[in-house]
Amino acid sequence: MIGDVLYQPLPLTLGGLTFVALFLGLRRTRLRSYYLLLPAAACFLAAIEEWYMSTYQPQTNIRVDLLFFLALMVVATALGILLAALHRRS
Repeated sequence: MIGDVLYQPLPLTLGGLTFVALFLGLRRTRLRSYYLLLPAAACFLAAIEEWYMSTYQPQTNIRVDLLFFLALMVVATALGILLAALHRRS
């Protein structure tokens, strides 16, 4: 399953770093590029949570917390990209 590969601490951290790099690259051209930090924060939170669960509670089978963090990442990514694209520099 693709979720097993992508929902690991390293890919989540790389996703967060990608959004931070986009923020740093676009901050001179767009005033509202700080909206890209929203999905970066969601990715970092999910990476920390996944690292904690795999390190300290590896025996858990049912992951209810996974649903919350996946939904948080989807909503934060969609909102961050839309808000960064729709807000223009004044």
